[in-house]
Amino acid sequence: MPPAAFPLVPLARALHDAGHGVTFATGPDLASTIATSGVPTTVAGRPAMEAFREVMVERGLTERPSEQEVMRDVASEVFGAVMPRSVAGDLVPRLRDDTPDLVVAEVGDPGAALAARAAGVPCVLHSFGRRPSPVAPMGVTAGPRLAAVAEELGVPLAEGDALGHAYLDICPPSLQEPGSAAHLQGATELPLRPVGWNPPTPFTPRHLSGRRWVLLTLGTSFGEAGVLRTALAGLWGLDVDVLVATGSVDAGELASLEGPGVQVEPFVPQADLLRGEVEGVGAPPALVVHHGGSGTTLSCAGAGVPQVLLPQGADQFFNARAVTTAGAGVALLGDEVTGEGVTAAARRVLDDGAEPAAARALAAEVAALPSPDEVAAGVGRWAVPRQPAM
Repeated sequence: MPPAAFPLVPLARALHDAGHGVTFATGPDLASTIATSGVPTTVAGRPAMEAFREVMVERGLTERPSEQEVMRDVASEVFGAVMPRSVAGDLVPRLRDDTPDLVVAEVGDPGAALAARAAGVPCVLHSFGRRPSPVAPMGVTAGPRLAAVAEELGVPLAEGDALGHAYLDICPPSLQEPGSAAHLQGATELPLRPVGWNPPTPFTPRHLSGRRWVLLTLGTSFGEAGVLRTALAGLWGLDVDVLVATGSVDAGELASLEGPGVQVEPFVPQADLLRGEVEGVGAPPALVVHHGGSGTTLSCAGAGVPQVLLPQGADQFFNARAVTTAGAGVALLGDEVTGEGVTAAARRVLDDGAEPAAARALAAEVAALPSPDEVAAGVGRWAVPRQPAM
C-alpha cells in the first residue's frame, strides 16, 4: 500500500546527501509526495488502490470483502501479479538504458527486484516491517503468481528465492517472528534503524489543550468510520485530548465529533508528532491507538510510545501480536473492539500497566540499530553481492 514507500525515504536521503546519484521510483499516486524529500523521483508502475479496484471488479466485488480469505486472494493477485508486472514493465527498459550500480527494492514490491534481475543489476531488498515469511498465507498464495510474472520476464524464480543478495532490515529483534531469519534464503541481513518520515504537512493544533493526548488513526488503506467512532467513544471520558487522523476515511464523516479536546484531520505529520517536533503540540502522544500497520507500529516503537492496536487486515494482526508479545501495547480483536474495550485498554496503558516501560525499552533497542547515515556510509560494502557485510 502507498505508505510502504515511506520507510525507504530516510536511506534514500542519506545516500543522496552523501553524494550518490539516487533516483526514487514510485507509483504515480506517490511521486509528488516522495519528491518533497529532496530525492530525485520518477514514476514507475500504477497506483496500488487502482490495482485493488481492478482485481475486485474482476471478482465481482463492489466493496472491500470482510472475509479474510477473499481479501487475501485479492491482495495476492495485486502484489503477486498486477503490481509486479506493471512496475517491472516500466523499470526493465530504464535499468537497461541507465545501468545503475544498485537497485534497492522494497520487499513488498517485487516488481523492482524482478526488473533488476532481468536487467542484470545487483539488488538489495529493503523491508517495510517484519521479515516476510514464505509460509505465511499471503506468501503462499502470492508466490505462484509472482513466479508466473518472473517467467514472462525470462528470469525463472525458484521457490523461496529472496530476489536480492542482501536485506536491509528495519524491524528490531523484539518484534520479529522467532526463526524468521531462516526465510531470507542466504541473503545477508543488514540492520537499519527505522526512521519515521512524512512529507511537509500543515498542522495547527486547534483543540489540543496541552494535557496528555492520544493519536487515533487507522491508516490510509483499511480505515473504517465506524471503528474510528467506536475508538473515539472509548477515549472520551479519559483525561486526554484526542487527535484523529482519518486517512482513508472521509474526514467529513467525523467532523461533527470535533470540539474541545478532539481534533479531526484527514492527514497529520505523524512522524514529526511522534518525535515531538510539531510547533504548538510539544510532547509526543502519550498513546497511539491504531490499526497495526507496519509504518505506524515501527514509528511508535522508535518513539517509545505505547500502543493500543485495532488490526483491520493484511499484516496488521501479526504486528499487533508482536507488539503485545513485547509488552509494549494491548490489542483488541473482532468483538473486543467496543467503546468499553478501548476505554479499558487505554486506561491500562496510560495509567496502570507496564506497557510504557516496555515501549521505552523497545525504543532503546531501535536506537541501537545503525542509522540511515551510518548504513549509507557503508554502501560500498553491501551494494555488491558476495562481499562481507557491514
